[in-house]
Amino acid sequence: MARKRHPKKEVEDALQYAEAHGWAVTDTASGHRWGVAVCPGDCTPPTSIWSTPRVPANHARQIRRNVERCPHTGEDE
Repeated sequence: MARKRHPKKEVEDALQYAEAHGWAVTDTASGHRWGVAVCPGDCTPPTSIWSTPRVPANHARQIRRNVERCPHTGEDE
């Protein structure tokens, strides 16, 4: 089943970046947390995805940074 799109374009682009690097992105129905992004190797705690971040560009940057720091993304191969 496909996940729903995030309402903020910058965050949606970052989520697609995470999925392209093997991360699992799931949407949740719990308050302000829109969903979570999980590393394929479970090396880091799940990254919370907020539904209404104060600055969407900063939140998107944080998601990308977490993906880039993960040793399981396959970029080094």
